[in-house]
Amino acid sequence: MRIGKGINWILILLSCLIAIVLISFMFFFNHKKHDAEAVNTTTEQVSTTSSTTTASTTTASTTTTSSTTTQDSVTTTEEKPSIQEEQTNAESPKIDEQAILNGDFSTLVGTWRNGLGQEFTFDKNGLVNSGNIEKSSIGNDGSINFSVRTGNTGFGMSIYPAGTTMKWVDSDPSKNRLIAGQAAPTNPEEVFYKVD
Repeated sequence: MRIGKGINWILILLSCLIAIVLISFMFFFNHKKHDAEAVNTTTEQVSTTSSTTTASTTTASTTTTSSTTTQDSVTTTEEKPSIQEEQTNAESPKIDEQAILNGDFSTLVGTWRNGLGQEFTFDKNGLVNSGNIEKSSIGNDGSINFSVRTGNTGFGMSIYPAGTTMKWVDSDPSKNRLIAGQAAPTNPEEVFYKVD
């Protein structure tokens, strides 16, 4: 009798174990099926993205290109670079480091302004009414560094071309940036961007 009861308990335990294993397999395969469906849905949504429509508007001195992208689907799990980011990259003109080292500041010409309202203006010969650039060099981080003399004193200035990283504070790496002063900036508002 005791042997019969022992066998009954073993059969009950085996039945429970088999049920647990079957349920686990069903859950596992069902989960894999949902993952595969999600991947297929994402692929279909990406493939339904319609082509970009571009309209150009020309003014007296500048040409502005605006682009819009439409999608047939509402949700997409993959991120593409936005048109605005692409335009921002296109709007940041290439800075000619070698020309600057040779005294030609043409690629910096214009007004640079920071969030505090401070400004620097460049013409093709250098700074306008803000001191004289006495020394230029290229930093290991890709920045262009100047030593600026104003009377008996001076300050440092660095240009960070688009695509370079500024370690001092957060800034927009898709744009050309400028920092200046006798100490490194501590606030993103101190970073200068070209405004014209």
